[in-house]
Amino acid sequence: MKKLIATALSICLMAGAQGAAKDLSAEKTIRLENMTRVSEGVYVIEDRQHIMLVPNITIIVGRDAVLVVDTGLGTESAQRVLKAAKKLAGRRKLYLTVTHFHPEHGFGAQVFKGQATIIYNRAQRDEMLQKGPGYQSLFATRLGVANAMRDVRLVAPDVVYEDAASIDLGGRVVKLNYYKPAHTLGDQVVSLPDQGVVIMGDLLETGSFPIMPWFPELGDTDVDPLNWRDILRQVAATQPQIVIPGHGRIGSRADLDAAAQHIEQAREAVASGCAAGKTLGDLQQEATPLLAAQHPDWQLKDWIGMEIQVNHARLCRPR
Repeated sequence: MKKLIATALSICLMAGAQGAAKDLSAEKTIRLENMTRVSEGVYVIEDRQHIMLVPNITIIVGRDAVLVVDTGLGTESAQRVLKAAKKLAGRRKLYLTVTHFHPEHGFGAQVFKGQATIIYNRAQRDEMLQKGPGYQSLFATRLGVANAMRDVRLVAPDVVYEDAASIDLGGRVVKLNYYKPAHTLGDQVVSLPDQGVVIMGDLLETGSFPIMPWFPELGDTDVDPLNWRDILRQVAATQPQIVIPGHGRIGSRADLDAAAQHIEQAREAVASGCAAGKTLGDLQQEATPLLAAQHPDWQLKDWIGMEIQVNHARLCRPR
C-alpha cells in the first residue's frame, strides 16, 4: 500500500516524477499564444501541447462583464491570465470562478482578489480551505514546482452559492452548476447553454484516462466514480457542441460519452472481481492492461491502477 501511495503521489495531477530533479515552474506557466476563440465571446487558452500541470483557461466575454474560468498554476500564470482577460474586457466588470480547488486550476486566485468578483460553490470553497494547504505543500516539495507555490496565498471567494447560479455578462448568461462529489468534493460545471458550450474541469481530460485522486496521506479519499459517471451522462444529455476539458484539446459530446463508458467499464470490472474474491493486487494486475487496451491512444495509463483502487474501496467489502 505504501508503494502504491508513493507512486500515486509521484504522478499526482499529471505532474510526473521528474519534478524532483529541478524546478519546473516556468515550464508549467500558461501560454497566452495558445488562446483561441471557440464560440462567440468564448476564448480558451488551450492546453495544446498537453503539458502536465497546465490546464485549459476559459474567458467568456459579454456586453457588460467578463468571466474567467481557472487561473493556472500559481501567481505568474494567473497574472498572464488576468492580463489577457483585461485586454478582452476593457472597462467591463470582471468575474472569476474555478472548476475545482486543485493547485493548477485555482491557486492563482489571489491575483484576481480585488480586481474581480470571485465566485465558488460552497463545497468547493470548503474543500479548498480544508485541503489546500496540504496540496500546496505537496506541489512545493514533491512535484518540482516550488517556485510556483512560493507566493501562493489561498483566498476566500466573494460570493458563495449552493447548487446552481447564473451570471449575466450582458447578452450572454453563464450557468454554474454543482452536482455532487466526483473528481473532488466541489467540482463545478460551467456552461453557456445557448451556445452549446460546457467547461468540465478535471471531470474530463480529452485523450486521457481519468485522474482519480485517492490520497489517505493528504486526507483526500473523496473521489466518487459513480457520481462522476452520472455527471458525465447528465452533461452529455444536454447535447453540448463544444466541450472544454480540464486538460487536453477541446472536445465534443463524444468525449463525454467515452469517458462515462470507461468509468462504467472499470467499475464493472472491479465489482466482478470482488464478487469472485480477487484481491486489490490481483484486480490491478489483471484489469489494468485490459482497460488500457480499450483506449490504446489515451494518455495517463499510470492512473488506471488508482482508479481500480478507488473502485475497490467503494465496492468491495472486507471478507
